[in-house]
Amino acid sequence: MSDACAQAATRQRLVNAFLRELGHEVDGPVVRVPLRSIDDTLTIELAHVSPFGHHVPTPAIGLDGHPGVLGHDQLVDILLDELVARYGGAENRDELARQIANSTGHIARFLAREEPAGARDARERTAGDGHAEDPGAGDPGAGRAGSGDSRSPGLRAREFTRRAEQALLRGHPFHPTPKSTEGFDDQDLLRYAPELGGEFRLHYFAVDPAVACSDHVVPARVLPSGVDGPDGRLLLPAHPWQADYLVKQAGMQRLLDRGAVAALGPLGPTVYPTSSVRTVCDPDSTVVWKLPLHVRITNFVRNNPAEHVRRAADAGRLIAGLRHRWPAELGVLIETGYRMLEPDVAGELAAETAVLFRENPFPGTEWAPRVVAGLLEPGRDGQEPVLPALVRESGGDPAAWLRQYASISLRPLLHAFTVDGVSFEAHVQNSLVHTDHGWPTRFWVRDMEGTSASADRADVAPGSPLRYSDDEAWLRLRYHLVTNHFGHLVHVLGMHTGVGEEELWAQLADFLRDDCPGRYAADLLTSPTLPAKANLVSRFLERGERPLYVEVGNPLHEVRT
Repeated sequence: MSDACAQAATRQRLVNAFLRELGHEVDGPVVRVPLRSIDDTLTIELAHVSPFGHHVPTPAIGLDGHPGVLGHDQLVDILLDELVARYGGAENRDELARQIANSTGHIARFLAREEPAGARDARERTAGDGHAEDPGAGDPGAGRAGSGDSRSPGLRAREFTRRAEQALLRGHPFHPTPKSTEGFDDQDLLRYAPELGGEFRLHYFAVDPAVACSDHVVPARVLPSGVDGPDGRLLLPAHPWQADYLVKQAGMQRLLDRGAVAALGPLGPTVYPTSSVRTVCDPDSTVVWKLPLHVRITNFVRNNPAEHVRRAADAGRLIAGLRHRWPAELGVLIETGYRMLEPDVAGELAAETAVLFRENPFPGTEWAPRVVAGLLEPGRDGQEPVLPALVRESGGDPAAWLRQYASISLRPLLHAFTVDGVSFEAHVQNSLVHTDHGWPTRFWVRDMEGTSASADRADVAPGSPLRYSDDEAWLRLRYHLVTNHFGHLVHVLGMHTGVGEEELWAQLADFLRDDCPGRYAADLLTSPTLPAKANLVSRFLERGERPLYVEVGNPLHEVRT
């Protein structure tokens, strides 16, 4: 059963990416795509037609010239052959086919895992039980009394944060390989995959300061309480998989042999991987660790190159001086600094050791933030996502819920760009929301490595990798915040509440017109298109670091006469 469900998830992502990126119009429940690779037409039946491309295809996908329904592997072959016919790159075909199979296999494994104890009850009680026992009673760091969707008997509010992070079983709705992971074997996946409830202790290296490189953007803790190393040495945390990888590298062996680095093994508390796999959280600590991991996850090997580290640090400095004047509903979780082996000493190995330290201000507070992506995913058995349950708990008005959510996310993020030129990579996996009885009250954005700053308005040094042209920074914000974030959220809200996506986009357009001043909000209303990342074609052409974009119709567009 999980294999069939995984194939359905992959089919939906491939079909929707294919239709979006090739610019094929969808105006009804049957889509016909003339093929260049063969003299035939691909016919796709849709169970749900989305005005923004989040269609739900049925298994009834076939070729006009061949009777019957295409099997999963046949469909993948046809789509990849069509990419070759349109873009060339035949040498990339088999590699992408292998990664699609890798991703589909992982989705099947995630769906087959037995649901953690209490998770189903917690999801079902997310809405409406205003009299449930407070899970944070007696624990000042656990949660907020009175937050109905953060309360379930015996389940601490902080576990809602973790469950959302580890609930992304299918992944990005427009990515061909959202769950491909190359480098982990089956046992590694069981230990370290967030989707399988992984948790572990960090490993540490004690490093001679002479071979280390670090920066502190703002004063902040970088290690868990009680983790100490030898006097005169800096502690460098590492993912346990990465620690094992590092000690096998010749460059690290030389540093170990001469005593410049010592491997200390596992220390400190248990941490869990968040949705990105390599960023880990100890819910009692005020720091989150963005770790390097020499594993290919979706498009990239997830190390931390010097340019990425500098961009995050430069963003942290810029934002630390600006965020006090931004709307209070918006929180920005900056990277407070980094630590790594000195590149002049370690060479390419430096990127494999670079750790970014991120703010985690939630322990000991009333907040129980959840990653937005985790609210949009169906349950493992196809149950509705958490989002519509939040709307019901808040009073049942999807349009009112959307406007409130936009007031704490879209409006302040547009304000930060309009006034200060700061463009955040605010897609659903980088966005956190706290709700009170289902009502969204506070929003945070994270991962400053994806931030861009307009050279026209932001005070950024000319050589900084944070510096972008205003057009580039605006394109990135439009894609991540509107196309990716609100496109997905509006789809889930419209489909599962019965209101419909068109009506919710109209409500969002009214909100922009009434409550969001400035030329960028106006551009969202008047531009006929929005940018969308072409993940399928970019992945096929191996342009992960330089992705292609396509233009899609803008559902916010209003015609002015």
